[in-house]
Amino acid sequence: MVFHHGEGFRLEKLPPGRSRVIYPAEPLEGLADPDGAIRHALDNPLGESEPLRALLFSGMKLTIAFDDISLPLPPMRRPDIRQRVIEAVLDLAAEAGVDDVHLIAALAIHRRMTPDELRHAVGDRVYDAFAPDGRLYNHDAEDPDGMVVLGETPHGEDVQFSRRAAESDLVVYVNINLVAMDGGHKSTATGLSGY
Repeated sequence: MVFHHGEGFRLEKLPPGRSRVIYPAEPLEGLADPDGAIRHALDNPLGESEPLRALLFSGMKLTIAFDDISLPLPPMRRPDIRQRVIEAVLDLAAEAGVDDVHLIAALAIHRRMTPDELRHAVGDRVYDAFAPDGRLYNHDAEDPDGMVVLGETPHGEDVQFSRRAAESDLVVYVNINLVAMDGGHKSTATGLSGY
């Protein structure tokens, strides 16, 4: 059986008689204008949230977190969807006069993304603007100075979270939503947490 694995494929033998293969539904037709759809989504969010541009203001601290490389992604045409969304968010932030912006690869305790992997995810323009001065980086769940304790579980365990994200006025999370359990607060709570 051939499986998607990262941006490539992996060949595995499955035990005969004990394996059941479920094929996905046919894919949806692609968007004619992905960037227009992204701008529309940022201007017309689901639920009761205000449009992103209404939440941005000069002098604020903005953190953009994004999915790391650990998801088994099918091959994607460039630009990566994370790049498209991040560029749209950064354009809105610039229009609002937001200067304090950090981008964090939300790894939880997965392996760190390499510089090439970060560049692939966010694109050359964003990488070149944010990586050299340290505003684009991998989350480090093992760095005590980069974490803050938000509370305690009923079992007495500390709830640790990225200090940068916790101290931000707004966190925007950019994910690759491949499965129903991915995205939203789950991605933030997992990808930017301690262990």
